[in-house]
Amino acid sequence: MPEPTPPEHVYGLNKWSDLGYTTIDMLYLRPVRWFHRNFVERFRGSAYPYYHRKFGTVKTIDQCEIQDQICFYEAEMSFLREKRIDTMIVEILHDRLTRCIAYEGRIDALDKCAKEKDALFESHANWYQKYGEMGVPHSCIDAYMKQKHHMIWMRRHPEVDLKGWAIEREYEKKTKDYIKSIPMPMETR
Repeated sequence: MPEPTPPEHVYGLNKWSDLGYTTIDMLYLRPVRWFHRNFVERFRGSAYPYYHRKFGTVKTIDQCEIQDQICFYEAEMSFLREKRIDTMIVEILHDRLTRCIAYEGRIDALDKCAKEKDALFESHANWYQKYGEMGVPHSCIDAYMKQKHHMIWMRRHPEVDLKGWAIEREYEKKTKDYIKSIPMPMETR
């Protein structure tokens, strides 16, 4: 990738500024450019696209030592990054469902957009299970405690459907039955 060029100096306007610019260029800028071209670019390797950035795995908050503040910070930043990513995934799935409903129409969307609706419902339930109801100033420690309490509660109540699939399916069935009961304008009975 070519290096961006600095704005050009217009020679001939002032002999002292020409001398100063030439001196600074010879003493400071040329050696840096030469070193960058001959060493830095040669050993850098191929460029990596920014959108395929791989983040190194860091310890989660439960794996950190008690007084390891750096590990706490890394776990917190990793938690915040994961929350942003999960939020973006929910937003993307919501956008897909909205576009599908707009394309198919509101009546046909119940059948034709079922895959998008299920994916959005699942991802929203997972997001809420991980980040919901923690209050505004929350951290990875709060999320870890919520996860721990949730696992304990699930052990004590294994029969409860927390994601609400049964309620969602019942609502879909009622909606489809209601839509089928509406007479169409040109329909003969």
